[in-house]
Amino acid sequence: MSKRKHRNKNGDICYVFAWKQGGGNNVYAHSKSGAIRRAKLLGEGTHNRDGEKLLNPVKGREVLVPNEKSIRSVTYEQLLEFDRGLYLMTI
Repeated sequence: MSKRKHRNKNGDICYVFAWKQGGGNNVYAHSKSGAIRRAKLLGEGTHNRDGEKLLNPVKGREVLVPNEKSIRSVTYEQLLEFDRGLYLMTI
């Protein structure tokens, strides 16, 4: 099992977190504070998980709020385990 944090092609670290309304997601950022900013934008529906502005932002829906205490960087194996846990919550 690798101890190396999972990164995207740009070198951004993968951070996973929980929404205060339930569920969770992941974002890529250079730092934890950057991950918090990106998670908030993702929850507003204006940006994607890489921080890129959406051409057609989502309007008229509840704004999701990330639980800042739950944000943590993960290895690839931990990301897969986190995603599996989210999937199992839906069935």
